[in-house]
Amino acid sequence: MKRDRRLRQLSDDHHQALVLARRATSAASAEPEASVVVWNEVVRRFHSELAPHFSVEEQHILPALERAGGGALAKRTRDEHAALRRIVSDDQHDIATRLDRFGALLRDHVRFEERVLFEAVQERLDGAALDAVNEACRARTSAPHPRDRSA
Repeated sequence: MKRDRRLRQLSDDHHQALVLARRATSAASAEPEASVVVWNEVVRRFHSELAPHFSVEEQHILPALERAGGGALAKRTRDEHAALRRIVSDDQHDIATRLDRFGALLRDHVRFEERVLFEAVQERLDGAALDAVNEACRARTSAPHPRDRSA
């Protein structure tokens, strides 16, 4: 199914998240010094890019989806967001383990959102709910979107 234009910004975020997931997974087997550098990038980008993305989903998409009968999908999404937050704040495991877990979960989470969650959102949410999602995406001010950054 073609992605509704009002979800396009979130889908664009997913592309950047997949790049970060791949980087994290690759760094899990790198030299410790390189792993630390990538872990620091993961934490920074989690807070500047992923956390605001999660907020839009949790405040606008998931409540509307629950009202439209998608409670199980909303629960899974919240559970995966919480698991990613736990990994980022974890100080009990070594960095390689955190990178590997973060990368794998983020990859799987993005695939779930693109293939399942957003398809359900497009089918079940009305235009007003999708407009609210679009407005929330436009209002994010935490950081410029990654595709808008100069190389």
